[in-house]
Amino acid sequence: MIVFGGSELLLLLCLALASYIQATTGFAFGLIVMATVTALGLAPIDVTALLVGALTLVNAAATLRGGRWRDANWRALGLMLATCLPVTFVGLELLSYTSEGQLGLLKGTLGLCLIGSSLLMMYRVTQLEKPSSVPAFAFCGVLAGLMGGLFAVFGPPATFMMYRQPDRIAAIRATLICFFSVMSALRLVAVLWTEPVGESFVGLALLGAPVVMFAAVAARRFPPPLSNQALRRFAFGLLLLSGISLTLKGFF
Repeated sequence: MIVFGGSELLLLLCLALASYIQATTGFAFGLIVMATVTALGLAPIDVTALLVGALTLVNAAATLRGGRWRDANWRALGLMLATCLPVTFVGLELLSYTSEGQLGLLKGTLGLCLIGSSLLMMYRVTQLEKPSSVPAFAFCGVLAGLMGGLFAVFGPPATFMMYRQPDRIAAIRATLICFFSVMSALRLVAVLWTEPVGESFVGLALLGAPVVMFAAVAARRFPPPLSNQALRRFAFGLLLLSGISLTLKGFF
């Protein structure tokens, strides 16, 4: 049930911020919403996770409208999805055989690796001279699928890979948004197929959809005054936050 007042306003601000950053960088919507909404107790975790999936599609529709989806690197997108989609189910299967203690250790270790790589990339924003090879993108999709199946976190491998490509920021952003849209739609369909839709989810989705759309449109019209290098550092800074979050959840 939605609580009107301060909680409602805070929820809308979280969604607006996450949508603006997602439209700008191509990722981080789920990270920001899950971290802020859950930490502040604005909605249950399961409802928030479902909300992220639904509103990611809203953000994508607003961000990529007008043909901006054509900017995507289709080679990279296809290669990552080809391995990510099936391996996601492998990750889910592994999750069913993993104890709570082992899962915490895996999350913590993953978080530490992500922190190290993010710090390195923030200070040495290395953009490749040539596109990565087919095996590299396929391996990225495998990692994303495993992380998505085990931890519901698809973003770090794909973001790390795409921000190193010799592409324009518009192409990187479009590729990542398309990637997360497909994975969010898959997860949303899987959950809704097996679980009834609660009133909380419907209410929050109806409340948040126009806010997410407005923030995404605002990001297109009023982008942050950052250079490509600064935007790459900002993206890896968000990955650093993701690593810290995983580490804290895993070890504490």
